[in-house]
Amino acid sequence: MNANVDLIDLDAQGRLLHPRSRTPVPPDDIPAVLESHLRLREDTTDIFLYVHGWRTSALEAQDDAQTLFDLVESVMAQQPHAYPRIHGFRPQYVGVRWPSRSSPLPWGYRTIRDRTATMSLTGQVPRVLGAVLGYFNAHRELPEPGPDVLAGAYGQYLHCVGHSFGSRFLLHGILEATVRLAHGGPDTLSWSWRDRAYPWTLDSLTLFQAALPADSFLHRPYANILGANVLNAPVAMTFSPADTALGFWHRRTEKRQDAIGYLGATGPAEHLQELPLHEVKAPYDFPRDVRLLNVNASHRFLDGSRLTGGAHSDFYHPESAHLLLSLADAAR
Repeated sequence: MNANVDLIDLDAQGRLLHPRSRTPVPPDDIPAVLESHLRLREDTTDIFLYVHGWRTSALEAQDDAQTLFDLVESVMAQQPHAYPRIHGFRPQYVGVRWPSRSSPLPWGYRTIRDRTATMSLTGQVPRVLGAVLGYFNAHRELPEPGPDVLAGAYGQYLHCVGHSFGSRFLLHGILEATVRLAHGGPDTLSWSWRDRAYPWTLDSLTLFQAALPADSFLHRPYANILGANVLNAPVAMTFSPADTALGFWHRRTEKRQDAIGYLGATGPAEHLQELPLHEVKAPYDFPRDVRLLNVNASHRFLDGSRLTGGAHSDFYHPESAHLLLSLADAAR
């Protein structure tokens, strides 16, 4: 099955590129460009936004987004009964591309690590992603409460998916959107972190093999994701010790510390729980009171060369699509 994927491009400074001219969009024009480029369909039920990771060309990024979302389409078509709260699944897919090519060696890892820091902290990435999320919020029908059995809630649900360094971009975008949005309040029967101080919600966040130090959520800025913000869902993070990019190489560039995508996040303990990446036929029972989910994919994310990062990019499997759809189902 072929998913239709809209693409958004950023340059090395994190600036949004115009879809036609490929020139940087002035900050004040970002909302108007997104308005003309991203057309949210009225019949959409779920919006998925994907940000790729390290060592990915523009063409590979497009192919990767296509592959991942084709898997989502295929798994849903094979077993719609596995996601009973999703009625009439009509998704819309968006891929965000950014320049992430480098050597696979430590100096290349440091180059992209520093680039993501610059793009996120001093560039426009948070503003661009915040604007993208804000655009979808402004044009979608917000989820409304369903019956007490948590079935049949109405509305258009928004899901973000990041891989590797793309995880950093998404977290910064979420925090920026939180700061910028006006007060109001959603009312949904979903996760337990909805906050009436915010006018909309991001309904799931999945980080495949996140290139973040294992203790990231113990420190700012990422610790802020545990407080009140627009994310009304746990942070689901896969990990696999076969990911040598986030183990062997990461330790040589990040003060001897493994990344989340290698052995999982290490804290805060009171917000953390581990669960296995489930087989496609196995249903998930997500905890309702834990904000950080370490998803152990060590039995599935295995393939790849040690020199080029091991299993860092080995997450394009039906099990990954099943995780995304299960989180979308649990958000209702």
